[in-house]
Amino acid sequence: MVVIDCTMNMVLNTDVLSMAEFALDTREHSARLKQRGRATVLTQDGEAAAVLVPVEAYEKMALAAHEHQMDQRLKSAVEAYAQGERGTPAREFFDSLYSEDDKSAESL
Repeated sequence: MVVIDCTMNMVLNTDVLSMAEFALDTREHSARLKQRGRATVLTQDGEAAAVLVPVEAYEKMALAAHEHQMDQRLKSAVEAYAQGERGTPAREFFDSLYSEDDKSAESL
């Protein structure tokens, strides 16, 4: 199992900006976001309104979330198998798959 550290330690005095501050110098703040590799919280009227995340950090989080989802699906399948559920026989599955492909081709 691959474990990816998705933590981004924020520094509250530098990683929080108002929307107005961000809008005044978007290019500079975007470059800083990339350089630091940490999320930045944008505030509006003093309250958190959005979180900007560097692309690399977002990709790591998305991969970790996808892997977690797949792990949960596999765990459910193993538990179902242990309880005697055997799923769909291969022939039935492939027959239904081919009939779905036929339907898709007909709609083109």
